[in-house]
Amino acid sequence: MKIQFLNPFITGDDIKEVVKAIKSGWLTYSNFSKRFENDFSKYLGVKETVVNSSGTAALHVSLLAAGVGPGDEVITTPLSYVATSNAILYVGAKPVFVDVEPDTGLMDVSRVEKAITKKTKAIIPIHIYGQMADMKRLKRIADKYKLLIVEDACHAIESKRDGIRPGQKSFSACFSFHVAKNITSGEGGAVATNSGLGEKIRLLCEGGVVRTGDRKTGAYTRHMEFLGYKYSLASFQAALLLGQLKRVERQWKVRRRLWKYYADNLKKIDGVSFPKEVPNSKHAYNMFVIWVNQGKRNELRRKLEDVGVQTSVHFNPIHLEPYYRKSFGFKPGDFPVAEKLGFSTITLPLYPSLTKKEQDYIIEKIKKII
Repeated sequence: MKIQFLNPFITGDDIKEVVKAIKSGWLTYSNFSKRFENDFSKYLGVKETVVNSSGTAALHVSLLAAGVGPGDEVITTPLSYVATSNAILYVGAKPVFVDVEPDTGLMDVSRVEKAITKKTKAIIPIHIYGQMADMKRLKRIADKYKLLIVEDACHAIESKRDGIRPGQKSFSACFSFHVAKNITSGEGGAVATNSGLGEKIRLLCEGGVVRTGDRKTGAYTRHMEFLGYKYSLASFQAALLLGQLKRVERQWKVRRRLWKYYADNLKKIDGVSFPKEVPNSKHAYNMFVIWVNQGKRNELRRKLEDVGVQTSVHFNPIHLEPYYRKSFGFKPGDFPVAEKLGFSTITLPLYPSLTKKEQDYIIEKIKKII
């Protein structure tokens, strides 16, 4: 059996919408983009959404709009894709890592206050694997020290915790529509915000260029008011997202069933564990990761590949990436929980078209190899 790691659920109607966007002749920001922004804002319960080219871009422009810059520090965790901390470097600030919870991989909020200094400007919690960090506790800390929260919500479109959705209690929440996410445009991202700075965030994604005047009179012109970036999302990418967002809750139910089937069966295998579900929350079930003996992790992945099962890793700890070790002097043991989880993680296939037969095959092979 051959089981690929990713298989996005794209329908014929999704493709028709993309073709419609292409045939419109307007391939950049258009009514398709505006429709998705409005629909996404309503879905999340936030005032504004700005689409852009990636989750990385969303983090970058959020930090810029929040006024984070050279000399500032931003607290985050090392258990994420490098994009999270790279965005902090893009604005000239310094990432300050805190360790994660051993049973979820989420930011250990109890460690945040000790990491705050006079230079701290913001906190980036990472809502990892589909679960949200403890935003209620984090918001109390942020308010106490007058800090901003920019959420890395790339895994958390459907998530909720303690009645809070991404973007509702923070400066902004940043999303990715990469192919590995629950809705996808191949690449793409969005910033959801209640900050009132949606227009500034949009201009940051459009080169800092302001359009003024009236097209009808010919007095229409453009002026670059500040330094921005080219982080646009194509209209046909937005069109691809529209239908997926409409059925996101239906697909969530399928993902939940698949996730729980893995959990019910893999918990019976000695040597295999996985993140626990947080009480009083809604899990997005973006991915299913297992934790195994880190000395056997790569061998297990290789043997699964040999029997046709593709896997991935989410994530090796950022602070031990060569660039971060060289630039900041990080070393093994600095964040032991993130290291233990990161180097023992295997991410299994999880998507709506995955069949019970395929899941049984994956579970059987893991058990046999272990």
